[in-house]
Amino acid sequence: MKTIMNRMKQWGAVAAALLGLIAFSASTSQALTAEVSPREVEITMSYHGAKLTISGQSAASDDLVLKISTEPRDTAMKRYGKAAGLVWMKNGTLEFKGVPGVYLLNTTADLQRILDDASLAEYRLGYEALGKAVSIEDLKGEPVDHDKWFDQFIRLKEKEAIYGIKEGTITRQHGENGNTFKIVVDWPYQAQPGTYKVELLAVNSGKVVDTAATSFEVKRVGTAAALSKMALEQSLLYGIMAVIVAVVAGFAVGAIFKKGGGAH
Repeated sequence: MKTIMNRMKQWGAVAAALLGLIAFSASTSQALTAEVSPREVEITMSYHGAKLTISGQSAASDDLVLKISTEPRDTAMKRYGKAAGLVWMKNGTLEFKGVPGVYLLNTTADLQRILDDASLAEYRLGYEALGKAVSIEDLKGEPVDHDKWFDQFIRLKEKEAIYGIKEGTITRQHGENGNTFKIVVDWPYQAQPGTYKVELLAVNSGKVVDTAATSFEVKRVGTAAALSKMALEQSLLYGIMAVIVAVVAGFAVGAIFKKGGGAH
């Protein structure tokens, strides 16, 4: 009888421990979610970029990586060099294979600290990992210094504001309603119309442990859409209109200076 009582006590202790572990797991884990607002960015004649608010929920113990990008594509870039060692001029074209049109990263902490090399490479996080997944070809068949020209490519895209890595920019809040995050992203006006993917990665112990994704669309509307359609479908008419507008603008500026007596 005593033996039975001891075993029952042991089983009770094990059951209590398991229940405690389950309760702890439930309190620390939380479904990863991501929402973007607005879901549509409209390009009008006065468009100069937008503000994207991305928010959601995550486990309190996880770091977060947010990536906004497009599907990989091939992109051409002019190659410049010195002719006869004296004058800088275009001397070829490079084709970058498998690069996203937009690549914007935001994180809760330093990428190199929260993720191991294998995970960085798998999810193409950071310029080093992205560069290893991209091939560069000279259309003339000449040899290419991959690291040099990929660095030039990144500098160009960062100057256009369509590439960027900002670490430690995602803010977290822990409260009664769970663990939430929020970030406001300055969307560049240089980004072309299209559908953009928003990927949220939860990171723990150097690995990606969960993912969530959403998307938003950038599109031309109103006069901007009509002019874009005309440029594609009626290029001659569009060119004539552009010349007329330029001439009228020139006369208007001349009239203003004439009326004001010219510059002093």
